[in-house]
Amino acid sequence: MIEQFEKVNEALDRLEKILTDMRAEKETLACKVQELNGIIEDRDLEILQLQEEVEKSAASSRAEKEEISGCLEGLLGRMYKLTSEEHPSDAPDAQQNQ
Repeated sequence: MIEQFEKVNEALDRLEKILTDMRAEKETLACKVQELNGIIEDRDLEILQLQEEVEKSAASSRAEKEEISGCLEGLLGRMYKLTSEEHPSDAPDAQQNQ
């Protein structure tokens, strides 16, 4: 009977050690999870900042493109006017009148 109590006591000691180890592992994992969540949040913020930078850059590029297009259209209009004054026979009005 005493042997059985000793075996039960030994089994309880082993279970207690297993529980203690599991609790320590749980705490370690909880710390790692918290650390990883912090890293994920940092990356999310970086991604948002990069998206904002890309949107600003795209908007800036569109504005620059529109400005350049406007300048080019103005220059082409001036060139057309100059060439039509130099060669009136090439102008569309002059060709229609002929």
